[in-house]
Amino acid sequence: MLALQKTADGPGLELCDVPAPPAPRAGEVMVEVAATGICGSDVAIDTWEASYRGFMASRLPVTLGHETAGQITAVGPDVDQGWIGRRVAINPSVACGKCAACLRGDEIGCLDRQAIGMVQNGAFARHVLAPVRYCFELPDHMPTELGALVEPLTTGAYALEVAGFKSGDRVVVFGPGPIGQGAAVLARTFGAGAVAVVGLSDAPRFEALRAAGVTQLFDMAEDGAAQRLAEVAQGGFDIAIDATGVPSVINQALGLLRPQGVLAVAGMGEQPAKVDILKLVKNRLQIRGVSRMPPAIWPKVIAAIASDPAAFTPLISHRMPLSQALDGFELCRTGASSKILLLPN
Repeated sequence: MLALQKTADGPGLELCDVPAPPAPRAGEVMVEVAATGICGSDVAIDTWEASYRGFMASRLPVTLGHETAGQITAVGPDVDQGWIGRRVAINPSVACGKCAACLRGDEIGCLDRQAIGMVQNGAFARHVLAPVRYCFELPDHMPTELGALVEPLTTGAYALEVAGFKSGDRVVVFGPGPIGQGAAVLARTFGAGAVAVVGLSDAPRFEALRAAGVTQLFDMAEDGAAQRLAEVAQGGFDIAIDATGVPSVINQALGLLRPQGVLAVAGMGEQPAKVDILKLVKNRLQIRGVSRMPPAIWPKVIAAIASDPAAFTPLISHRMPLSQALDGFELCRTGASSKILLLPN
């Protein structure tokens, strides 16, 4: 089968003809892939950033792809045959089951995650293996391709949960990429009083957000955008979410919060950020980190998408055959896309 792989210790990816996965082992299922999204981490693996080299170099070659959904076609010897035929989204963050955290029951804190699409072969292929307990069934009326949005949307959903979101809250999101888009559309779906998204020259992503019903968009490259954003803030947002990883965003976000507001940081920045401690203390603000989404967040995201599939479909900007994967990665790098789904050939 055709697969997109990281084959060597250095920049670049390859489309390879590889054997189909073996039969599922105990606890596993075989999933026929319907669609898999290109993630920012996939692009970082392509360019071979240091944070990925450290744990992936010894595992190569490996098939990438972790934002995926499809249909179960075979099950391991101890898995209920009733799973065959079910459409599922896959949580790729597989705990090792052996480290100290796993042995004390803290799988979210696993010290050696066996991530599908990074450490184990992933879903940029026709078939992928996954533990059945990491598979989440999709409702009958939910299009399978939207299942490929579930994994990135869990980050936005968890950011809202970490921030203590409740219906009526006013939310500002920094970064209109897939994580920020998910947080914004989910906040709207969950009943936010207002949702604003802040970006920088992100026209294709703003277009996707408008189509999804989020209209308070602020391109900070435009004259007067900062002033318009301050006017919309009206005394402060309840919640700010950083989905950029850009250090300067932290103080910008803190400046838009009401007293006792919460900033949830989901952006994976590699540079340290300076924090206005005086503002933080005087306004009794909170900064909370968002990482390693708990399994309980997955059914919530699936239910949200299933409640209004039309609100989430516009987040997909491109659907491309797997054979054109390298072109899809180039679109990601140039910022000419929102979410790209690769479909197996």
